[in-house]
Amino acid sequence: MKLRGLLTIVLLGLLLGGCSSKSNFYQLHTASVDDVQRTKHIKKTVIGIAEVDLPEYLDKPQIVTRLSASQLKVNETERWVGAFDKNIQSVLANNLAKLLPQYSFLTRPWEEPVEDRYRIYLSVERFDGDAQTGVVSFRGRWSLVDVENNRLITGEDIDYSERGGANVDALVNTQSRLLERLSRHIAQRVKRYL
Repeated sequence: MKLRGLLTIVLLGLLLGGCSSKSNFYQLHTASVDDVQRTKHIKKTVIGIAEVDLPEYLDKPQIVTRLSASQLKVNETERWVGAFDKNIQSVLANNLAKLLPQYSFLTRPWEEPVEDRYRIYLSVERFDGDAQTGVVSFRGRWSLVDVENNRLITGEDIDYSERGGANVDALVNTQSRLLERLSRHIAQRVKRYL
């Protein structure tokens, strides 16, 4: 009888142990920009970073990878630390702050009474990686708007891709590099138009 009870406990432990899944959490990271001279302006022009518009298939806590042109995989144990759109918005703002220290970059929404003179919008159509090849694709559109005068200053389509590794960590690092590439491009346009 004791043996049967012990066997039941061991089997139950194995069964329950096999049911638990251990999740891995990932986060996009800010670019490591070369040493930047901090400006001593007390009053800087504020550029807002609007909330990022994501397609429904990416607007979830799980990391989505591409298995083929028409098949996606929602990875239940590979997850974003927080909301993916907020992570993109935050990294974009931090990258731009490093690249353009003469401006203040704030992510929307923020507490009033701060008003942004200009605002950057980002609409993402695709930002995922191929699980077999390690190629990450980043497609969408960004724009810079003069909020005060309600006019579009500039805007462009995004169509970047880069090969990274075929595991989730490598795909996330590649996504971070593509976001850095976009940040550098936007910084050049801000310098040109503002």
